[in-house]
Amino acid sequence: MRRLEAFTLATFLELHSTHVTVMIHQARYDIPLLQEEHALLQLLQEEPLVLLPVSRDRRHLLLDRLATDPMVLEELNDFEGAADSSVSSEGV
Repeated sequence: MRRLEAFTLATFLELHSTHVTVMIHQARYDIPLLQEEHALLQLLQEEPLVLLPVSRDRRHLLLDRLATDPMVLEELNDFEGAADSSVSSEGV
């Protein structure tokens, strides 16, 4: 299995026909979508908070390897643990 490249987590804001708008550290980014990604995000857009893995260069989503890479699972677990704490370092 190919190792997942470095990534960051982005907050899903808006879904458009050709791209998704996400927020990373209080900045908005429009990221182009593949048809399969669009179909998945249509299902997720009604959720109150969705975090998406985005390449560090903020040019594409990393949904295709999300569920199988141990690095992603570790990052998500770390994020969930931080979100559950009473103090968050987001934006510091």
